[in-house]
Amino acid sequence: MSGLLISLPVFAESFGEQQAELSKLQRYVSEVSTRMEQLQKLLKVSEQRNKLQSELIKKLETRLSAQSAHDPSRIQQQREAFFSELAKRLSLSPVYRVDADRLVVYVDPVYIFRTAEIGAEGEARLADLAVALEQAVQTLPPGLKWRLHVQGHSDIRAPSSGALYSNNWDLSSARAVSFLRLLLRGGLDEQQVYASGLAATRLVAKGDNKADHRENRRIEVHLDLHELP
Repeated sequence: MSGLLISLPVFAESFGEQQAELSKLQRYVSEVSTRMEQLQKLLKVSEQRNKLQSELIKKLETRLSAQSAHDPSRIQQQREAFFSELAKRLSLSPVYRVDADRLVVYVDPVYIFRTAEIGAEGEARLADLAVALEQAVQTLPPGLKWRLHVQGHSDIRAPSSGALYSNNWDLSSARAVSFLRLLLRGGLDEQQVYASGLAATRLVAKGDNKADHRENRRIEVHLDLHELP
């Protein structure tokens, strides 16, 4: 009996220690669970932030790509590269010249006097030009959105009385269309070429002598670039 009485405090003390250890373990498990919940919340927030950042980066890349496609400096560089390529394919001629950003064709050696008709001799003089233009457009980068713009220009003098065209708007427009048709016969796609007449609104020579008039009577071919690849 006395031995049993002696062992009870020892048992009680051991049970108390076990309870204390169990409580510590429970607190530890609770703390671990709380930290895991916090980590899961942080991970979820991080995933959402990463998703938002990825979407933002994608939007920025799209915007930069769009801006780059319409970057004036890049567009001008591509335009100059095209006309440089065209110049390489042509010899010097009194009928036309190739500038950095356009092709200029003089009217007098090509068109029948006071008309919008390109004569047989004019067609012969422009034959190499039409072929060179068709070849030059083949060198443009794939995916590039482009069109050739044929512009007709006149001098400041009104057509003489009895002329087929009563004003320079009609005359310059008709000459531009005649030149466009020449390019189509050279192999260009009709969807890639358009024409307009500008009369005397863009004079390159401001004088009122014969040389200035000849300089102003011209066809210009421009390369319109809508979007770079």
